[in-house]
Amino acid sequence: MITTIIFDMNGVITDDEDCHELATKKAFDLVGLEITPEIYRKFCLGRPDTIAFKELISTYKIKSKTTESLIEAKTLFYLELIKDNLKIYPDVEELVHKLHKKYTLALTTSSTFDEMKTVMDKLKIGDLFKVIVCSQDVVKGKPDPEPYLLTAKKLGVDCSNCLVLEDSENGVLSAKAAGMKCVAITNTEEPKNLQAADQIIEKYSEITASFIQAV
Repeated sequence: MITTIIFDMNGVITDDEDCHELATKKAFDLVGLEITPEIYRKFCLGRPDTIAFKELISTYKIKSKTTESLIEAKTLFYLELIKDNLKIYPDVEELVHKLHKKYTLALTTSSTFDEMKTVMDKLKIGDLFKVIVCSQDVVKGKPDPEPYLLTAKKLGVDCSNCLVLEDSENGVLSAKAAGMKCVAITNTEEPKNLQAADQIIEKYSEITASFIQAV
């Protein structure tokens, strides 16, 4: 019985993966590393900056900046990019409000606290989520199950009663490894990369009460 719906943020609520990618590119331009689309997908898509940036620094032997300083730079670039141009996916706000009437909602994001808070303040939906877990709250990010396991622990619910809405392969793998049901939406990834999900959808209108209990 599904009692809890857990949303990812970037790529599920906010249509801002391009902003994250550009902000990451700008941050690593400071140290002379070009973040190509291939590098971004391999290291960053659906993963927290704390893990992704550490791996990038190690892989490309960057010594002039720390992980923390690059994350700080990236966050500033990101916040500037979305300041007047935050895009969200069609129907997702309506879905959040509709599900809030029947289910406990949580948010589990690989974004930093500052990024999450800025988005939630702009959309004015932060109060609808009983628990919010950000990148700073975990040691291991997606695809490790820790983010979703921590969310369930904070909520005091069993993972088998949770349904996750994800958009990335790493996010899907994280949710499934935590023992949760997962619905993947094809906002940022091709369906072939989301096959580990219980269901794959193209639009939020597909999510109904009967759909949720049938997952």
